[in-house]
Amino acid sequence: MGDQKTAMIPMPDVPATTVWEISLAAYLRRRTDLPSMALKPLGLLDRYGEVAVGPDHVAFDGEDVPWGKAVRVVVRDVVEVVSDAAMAREAEKIRHMLPPVPGRKWVVDHAMAMLGEFAGPRLTRARGGDVVSEVVYRGALGREKTLQAGVFAALVMATWPEVRHSLVATARVHGVEVYGEAAPQPLPQLLPASADAPTLIIPAQAEPSRDEQLAAEAVLPPGPGLWTPAEPQPEG
Repeated sequence: MGDQKTAMIPMPDVPATTVWEISLAAYLRRRTDLPSMALKPLGLLDRYGEVAVGPDHVAFDGEDVPWGKAVRVVVRDVVEVVSDAAMAREAEKIRHMLPPVPGRKWVVDHAMAMLGEFAGPRLTRARGGDVVSEVVYRGALGREKTLQAGVFAALVMATWPEVRHSLVATARVHGVEVYGEAAPQPLPQLLPASADAPTLIIPAQAEPSRDEQLAAEAVLPPGPGLWTPAEPQPEG
């Protein structure tokens, strides 16, 4: 955003070695035009939209889950998490979280403008496996529960892939299964034929059948030695 501070946001380690976190309020505080009247309502949003990853836990929207209780994380494309309906729900949720104090409208307007600027260029392309959308963990009595990423957390991961990489790598360190991550495309196998000349290995092709050979010959033009023009015939 044009009026936000230019200081770079440090990214988490992959896997996480210390706690890294960001929230909607923390990001808005980085803006240079933040008026003093917004400080109080922003304090009420300190853990709203939060995404946090550390060596011991993961958190979305202020709810922490120890890695020791996590069962699996689910990765989806950002367009499956962020929609027009989800954005409208976020705006309404922010309004209800803030009391009718001076600065509430400013916070809501700027929060939604920022989410819109984040979302615009990222929702036009679906790549698969952009964001960690869910963390499934065992709650009381061993029952599975789900911690879901909100709109801001999803946009953070789509904006800075290092956050998603850290979450996924840290989950795997703790033996947590990862579902939905896009598989990397295999590259052609390159084997050196000599020290100087690498050779592309192409899979062997099956021999064509007799019918395929006849079909190919039927459409090939005759060779120059296989055709002579017909002798002219006398008229009458």
